[in-house]
Amino acid sequence: MYDRLKQLINDLDSIGIHPFIGYGNPEAKILIVGKECALKEHTEPWIKFYEPNFKQWKESFDGHGFCFRHGETPYDFEHGNFHPIYPFFKQYNKIHRGMDNDGRTSATYFYYQRLIEKIRACNGYTEKSEYVDFFKDCFITELNDACRPDNKNLDSTQRRETEDNIRNRFDWMRKTNFFNQFKVVILACGPYADAIKNDKTLRRNLFGEANVFYCHQLSRWDTSLDTIIPEIRDTLNW
Repeated sequence: MYDRLKQLINDLDSIGIHPFIGYGNPEAKILIVGKECALKEHTEPWIKFYEPNFKQWKESFDGHGFCFRHGETPYDFEHGNFHPIYPFFKQYNKIHRGMDNDGRTSATYFYYQRLIEKIRACNGYTEKSEYVDFFKDCFITELNDACRPDNKNLDSTQRRETEDNIRNRFDWMRKTNFFNQFKVVILACGPYADAIKNDKTLRRNLFGEANVFYCHQLSRWDTSLDTIIPEIRDTLNW
């Protein structure tokens, strides 16, 4: 199980790069691609959850194993049960407010959860989960390797750095054989995906024969998704 991701780890090792890969189920049929992680670099959350992502996945193949359940209690920052296959276990399916650690999730994860629940909603299934559990049915990653809490009002240097980061990510994605094995790819990254949208060859090199859909970054709900969710569900045969 998880041979696809294990091969990706080996391929990246062979070319000497250890980038952020993502979170979630490596064997899922759905890939969601965001813009970039909204953490500030070199802060404690970045050090714990983002920067070691490659190492965390690699260690999973060295005896740590995979599971969608890491204990009976919710994730705790200091003594938590973090695992990239199901990070932040038992976060409440509500948007985090203020600075307190209230056990709720980010706006983006909340809307990823809504998206997956809407896709699941076939054959009368309409249950809303108490906890964020979309990681069971998808894998998520970012198009820009560099983290940035806010990508508004970037200067020309920052824009060029973002473009270079995305091109570099395209390069190693094309050299590996993981991201081209999903049935559905949802590019939730707005204009970051313009090059993919406009270049059929690039799209195929990155995602193979997947059915690719586009929307805004999901820190808010994109109503265009409501019109394409039936097509996504049909693609998945759910």
